[in-house]
Amino acid sequence: MKIFKLHIKNMLCDRCIYVVRQILNQFNVLRVKIELGQVSFLSANEHILPLLEKRLNEFNLQIIHSKDEQIIESIKLEVRRYLDDIEQHDKAGKFSDFVEKRLSKNYYNLSKLFSRTEKITIEAYLIRQRIERVKRLLREDQLTLNEIADRLHYTNVQHLSSQFRKVTGFSVREYKKLQRTEHSHKSLMEVLAEIHTKGFVNAFDIHKNKIIVAGNSKRVKDVTIKEVYRFDETPNSLGDNALYTIEDDRGNKGYLICQH
Repeated sequence: MKIFKLHIKNMLCDRCIYVVRQILNQFNVLRVKIELGQVSFLSANEHILPLLEKRLNEFNLQIIHSKDEQIIESIKLEVRRYLDDIEQHDKAGKFSDFVEKRLSKNYYNLSKLFSRTEKITIEAYLIRQRIERVKRLLREDQLTLNEIADRLHYTNVQHLSSQFRKVTGFSVREYKKLQRTEHSHKSLMEVLAEIHTKGFVNAFDIHKNKIIVAGNSKRVKDVTIKEVYRFDETPNSLGDNALYTIEDDRGNKGYLICQH
């Protein structure tokens, strides 16, 4: 038996963790430990990596082989954690201080590496990810623009609006109108009605690596996940804002709504 410790590129959300766990279940590995960007497991197959990598690639996930790539992915994870911290708590320190403390590395060196590899500065990447949060909150339509600006610690609404237009090419008003137009032909409720007729009636959830169906948790081995509706105008195979149908190895059918 051999211990494998891997860094995985693009594993930046809870659904990514779930997908990776389902893939590993298919390889019958032991002592699986998964967190954002990393996985470790025990396997008797010393040649498992090429097969595992091929399967991961089907979901736009890649095993990271170089140290620089690991650092880049760590920076992206810290951007996510920083924005989570901003959104969930009433504080917003400098990102440079935050990432230096988290990674125990000099920010100047991190910035140089990131810019050279990603062809974009850390600051620009952070702004783009912050705007993605704005877009998500606009789609949810639960907060006013003032409340969104406060929640994401913008100086004011004008600052948010200016940055939004610079990144997206649209004003906030234009973006909201575009969203209504794009989804006017089919609503989430209409899609839910359609999949219900096909037997996908259970509302699934994910908690501590288990599927939750109607309040009862159980472990499953093989799960088929298919995206059937997207809330975002920039599709990605592992995007957070979407509706998925799920069918497990025991024939249970359901759906999972992911919005972050």
